[in-house]
Amino acid sequence: MSTLTYRFGRFQLDPAARALLRDGERVTLAPKALDCIVHLIDHRERAVGRDELIAAVWGKVDVSDGVLGQTILVARRALEDTGREQLVIRTVLRFGYQWVAQVEAVVTSAAPPLEVHAATPARAIVADSAHKRTRRRRLGAALVVVAIAGALLALALMNPRRPAAPAASVDRATPAATLVLPVEVAGDARSAWMRLGLMDLVAARLRATGHPVVPSDNVVALTRAYAQPTTNPAQLTALADAAAARVVIAARAEPLGAGWRVSLRSLRGADPPLAVHGDDGNALVAARTAADRLAMALGFAGSSGLTAPPPADIDALTQQVEAALLEERTDVAIALLDQAPAALRDQPQARFQRARAEFQRGRFDTAAALIGQVLAEVSAEADPVLRARALNARAGIALQRQHPAAAMPDLDRAIELLRDTQAWSALGTAYSNRAAAHGQQRDFGAAQADLAQARIALATAGDALGLAVVDLNAGTSALNRDRYAEAEPILASVAERFAGFHAWAAELNARGNLALARLGRLDPPAALTEAPRLRELATLVPDPERRRAAQLIVVQVLRANGQLHAASALLEAIRQQAQGAHDADALSRIAALDSQAAIESGRWLRAEQAAASVLARPPHPYDSREVARAWHTLVRARIGRSDLAAAATTLDRAQAWAQADGGTAARVLVGLAGAELAAAQGEVPAARAAFEGALEWAEEGHAPPDLLAASAAYVHWLLGMGDLARASVVAEGLATWTERDYDAAVVQLDVLQALGRKPTRPAFLDRVRELAGERQAPPDLARGPE
Repeated sequence: MSTLTYRFGRFQLDPAARALLRDGERVTLAPKALDCIVHLIDHRERAVGRDELIAAVWGKVDVSDGVLGQTILVARRALEDTGREQLVIRTVLRFGYQWVAQVEAVVTSAAPPLEVHAATPARAIVADSAHKRTRRRRLGAALVVVAIAGALLALALMNPRRPAAPAASVDRATPAATLVLPVEVAGDARSAWMRLGLMDLVAARLRATGHPVVPSDNVVALTRAYAQPTTNPAQLTALADAAAARVVIAARAEPLGAGWRVSLRSLRGADPPLAVHGDDGNALVAARTAADRLAMALGFAGSSGLTAPPPADIDALTQQVEAALLEERTDVAIALLDQAPAALRDQPQARFQRARAEFQRGRFDTAAALIGQVLAEVSAEADPVLRARALNARAGIALQRQHPAAAMPDLDRAIELLRDTQAWSALGTAYSNRAAAHGQQRDFGAAQADLAQARIALATAGDALGLAVVDLNAGTSALNRDRYAEAEPILASVAERFAGFHAWAAELNARGNLALARLGRLDPPAALTEAPRLRELATLVPDPERRRAAQLIVVQVLRANGQLHAASALLEAIRQQAQGAHDADALSRIAALDSQAAIESGRWLRAEQAAASVLARPPHPYDSREVARAWHTLVRARIGRSDLAAAATTLDRAQAWAQADGGTAARVLVGLAGAELAAAQGEVPAARAAFEGALEWAEEGHAPPDLLAASAAYVHWLLGMGDLARASVVAEGLATWTERDYDAAVVQLDVLQALGRKPTRPAFLDRVRELAGERQAPPDLARGPE
């Protein structure tokens, strides 16, 4: 049996045996310290965030950073490393740790077994940790599977991919998938539906053998930019790589006398190449025959037991509708259903297809009514997969409406029904949606567990697009836990994957979150690089609400980079659109932006009105930071208007909200409001204590925006009090960001000016001028270099 060990310096690590050797002698080491070493060395190509390390080692998050720090200290001592030298484990400031020692990975056969401890290996902990993990801190946004509007989400929630024979479990090894290309159709215009309809039918027949087949929506997205038929070798290689497919099948349908011939042939992955065909008066039957012959030729297990097809008429109707929905032609799909005989369109399969079409059009009430009829007509015994998809679809509508508790029973039942089928994509979507429901209810440990299950099911299905959605959820989860550095690489990667699929709505979501992650890292110039693509994608997405949401992110990015005129013009255009469309969500976010601009320019009444408008709207569960900013702004505005009594009353309400919310941003920003009110009332000891408390919360949370807000406010007050020593120490905590964030740089300049010093690097002033953009520069900058 082969084992993997790691060698570095005088040490050898055997993860399977849980043994660390130094010069051949076993090192006595606490299990958690060993687990930390294993996880860091397994992921040595990147920095590992504190949250990730805690989840991997402890399987929960009610472990303080202090405990983690002590465990790392024990690990360093065992490895003859120190916190000062950091030759083996490097501390990544405000993020986590990274393994930096040179490592040699060695695979050995039949190695003598080392003593095995009873503790669980770290790898097993990583796999299982999502099931145990809980969080005390808030998760800012609901998981993205319910935030992706338009056709992608509609297909994810409702795609009726056909099941096959029961399987034991979803955690089996995943073989490479087969990819069926759109069908080349030789016929008149009335046969155009066959291009995707027969493609989906052939894929379903192959999938019925239990073999993974790339879902049809993935194929449509991947081939959208290519000419048909796709035969270019480079394109075929790119398609196969993107979809993780080994076998690629081309198909052709052509008239044959009074009937049809459907031919299938392998373009890659079969040696020797295969070619089969099916002939029949009905093109669907011909395609079924060809698909079954191909399954047997490929040696797919279970191909001899393919189930009988449904009646040809309903099958023809649903395949034609499926083809239209895959091309996002909801108008065609609905016309097909409307024109069908009542006996067909009233069947549950057709009714479910109509619900999908209505969902794509955003008509959720109509879709929900149709789904209710399907659930009344289809029992779990008669068709467990169709019933599960209907439950999943109804839950998706509830999640769109921010009703996670209503969605949960449907998702639980859908997962229960799908576990004993091979409808892997449907099962993966159900797990993803349940993760979203958990996220909306702030049960983040359960959400992570369901995302892990979704990834397994979708990988088994060969559903690369579904996996990208799961990864988008993971990146957004990190973003909304204020782990911006963790979120950024995930979101950047998934945005490129969605671009490859031409999934514009999903890419828009990913790039919007990526821009927010970069703003969260206090790196506005990096966020600005996403603005052109966000604007381009907004023109490609038909949903006007999604366009406005993306454009509002662009406004934030432009403002953060000092491009005030462009930001103002764009914001006014969005405001007019939102008012005309009665888009309450966009109007609330516009009010939040207005309140920030007004408070920064000292327009107290305007800031008060805008902040009150934000607080008047019932908040989404992921708006904690925005609500906290609104409370902070409202208190500051009333202080600015010298209405300290109103400010005190507002502060009481804000503190009650912050206590109930429990999030770090809530504690920091409301704490700052209390500090600023105490300062305005001349209560110096109380103000100092409140500022210190807010800074302590910010340092514990490690979120750069909170650290900047707490430090900037405190430094301003300390300078006014003449406490230059403490101001210098607090300002130094922002040194990491002064090269890329204007506000952090200004805090440093204010302290230097108060100390009567000049920046040691002349280039620093030039950089701050560049970051300032159109903002009014501090006096030292306005005078120019001396």
